[in-house]
Amino acid sequence: MRLAGKRALVTGAARGIGLGIALRFLEEGALVVLLDRSEGELLTVLDTLKDYGGKAAVEVCDLRDAAQLEQSVARAFERFGGIDIVVNNAGIAFREHFLDISVEHWNAVFDINVRAVYLIGQLAAREMISQGGGGAIINMSSKNGLSASSELAHYNASKAAVILLTESMAVELAAYGIRVNAVAPGFVDTPLDRKLREASKLPAYSEHTPMKRAATIREAANVFLFLASDEASYVTGETIRVDGGHLANGSEL
Repeated sequence: MRLAGKRALVTGAARGIGLGIALRFLEEGALVVLLDRSEGELLTVLDTLKDYGGKAAVEVCDLRDAAQLEQSVARAFERFGGIDIVVNNAGIAFREHFLDISVEHWNAVFDINVRAVYLIGQLAAREMISQGGGGAIINMSSKNGLSASSELAHYNASKAAVILLTESMAVELAAYGIRVNAVAPGFVDTPLDRKLREASKLPAYSEHTPMKRAATIREAANVFLFLASDEASYVTGETIRVDGGHLANGSEL
C-alpha cells in the first residue's frame, strides 16, 4: 500500500484520467475526495466505490467560480482532517482556428487549466505547511504544453503555463517538504477522447507515436501514483511525458 492513510484530492475526477487516478489512489490505501462539476456523475461513481467504505468522498464544484472553488476545496480538506496529496487534473479544450478564438473561450480555458491549478495549489500548500508534514502536488499538463498543435492555441498556451507554474511552485515550496510535479500525457484512450476523435474523423493516435497506440487510463494514472508516493521523494519540479515516445519522434516526417 504505497499511499496508506494519505489524504488526497483529485479534480475532474468523475470520468477519464481523473477517475483513473482516484481509483489507483484508493487501491493503494489513500483516502480520496473526488471533485467535479457534474454532481450526477460523481454520485454514480461514488455508488461504484462502495467497496472502499468511507475512504472515498465527493465534492461538487465549478472551478471557474473562484469563490465556490475556495469553499469546495476547504470542505475537501476537512473531509479527512487534512490533505497530503493534490492532483490538479481538471481541464477543458476547444478545437478551433486561432482567428476564431473568442475571449470567452480563451478565458474559460485559462480559468480551469491554469487559474484553478494556481488557486488550488496555493490553498493546498498553505494547508500542508500548517500541518507541518509536507505533501505532493501533481498538475496535469499535456504534450501540447511542450509542442503545439493546430486549432488549440488556447489549450497549448494553458498547458505550457502549467509547466512553468509547476516549476515555480516546486522551487518555492521545497523548503516546506512539498513536492510539485506535472504530467504531460499524449494520446490517452478515454471515452470522451474517443468520442471527439470519432466525430472529427481523427485517428486514435498519431502515426508519429513510436509505440503505435494510445495510453490506457491506468498507464497514465500509474505515473500520478508514482509522483504521489514516497518512491518519488527526491523528484520535484519535473514534467513527466507519458506519450509513447511521440515528442521524442518530433523530427519524423
